[in-house]
Amino acid sequence: MKSKAGVTLSIHPLTWMLAGISFLTGQFVSFFVLFAIIVIHEFGHTAAAWYFRWKIVSISLLPFGGKLEVEGILDRPLSEELAVVAAGPIQHLLIGAAAFFLLQEWTYYALLQQINLALLLFNILPIWPLDGGRILFLILAKIMPYKQAVKETLLISITGTLITFLVVFFSFGLTVQWVFILVYVAFSCVLQWKHRHMLERQFWLERLTKHTPASHLPRMINITMQAPISQVLSTLKKGQRDMIIVKNKQKTIALIPDHAIIEYYFKHGNSSRTVSSLLQS
Repeated sequence: MKSKAGVTLSIHPLTWMLAGISFLTGQFVSFFVLFAIIVIHEFGHTAAAWYFRWKIVSISLLPFGGKLEVEGILDRPLSEELAVVAAGPIQHLLIGAAAFFLLQEWTYYALLQQINLALLLFNILPIWPLDGGRILFLILAKIMPYKQAVKETLLISITGTLITFLVVFFSFGLTVQWVFILVYVAFSCVLQWKHRHMLERQFWLERLTKHTPASHLPRMINITMQAPISQVLSTLKKGQRDMIIVKNKQKTIALIPDHAIIEYYFKHGNSSRTVSSLLQS
């Protein structure tokens, strides 16, 4: 379904499967509560994204949250993206507080609080594509280049998924719902790992075409004339403008803005060329 704003709204097939299982096993009240919390959770993300005027393409509701697909955010400021990501988990705190003050007499009050807390704790696990995994990525992107932050986030996420599987298996036992959720999370991690190089090129392209304003002065990167273009590109950080200082021994030869390096890469399509070839072009 597409809204008037051009945003595609959908319920993920995994959620429909969970709904069917819940109704067949007589747990329809639990599913209703779960679904209501998911909608509120995703509203938090969506409201924050609209506040920052992100271009929202689609919203898909999953059994543990939602998937907000947006365009042109790979090089947005870290603080801005963190606000959008955190807006989802914050809704659980608001739900818990509102239920405590207004719904304590409701028959399903304890169930509501239990599901709300479980969703919050699961969602903040440092595993991609959960909100905790996205927050982990933003923290890593603050202290290391984009390429390395993506790689480290996915390695931690894959390890975290395996640990979560083992904890659930030995502590609670695997239900059909847990199997669906963990398989989806694992599949998302593997798919993101497979496409990480494509994601990095998309990040470079957004840096080149959108020219997101930096919140502070450019970072100065020293590089030799013989360094390959790929080495320069791998040092670029999310939401951070870079100025490349090209040196020959101890002498500064040139100052090159990051977008000039990216433009040269997309023009020639060969990241193995050296910085000296860019200076000669």
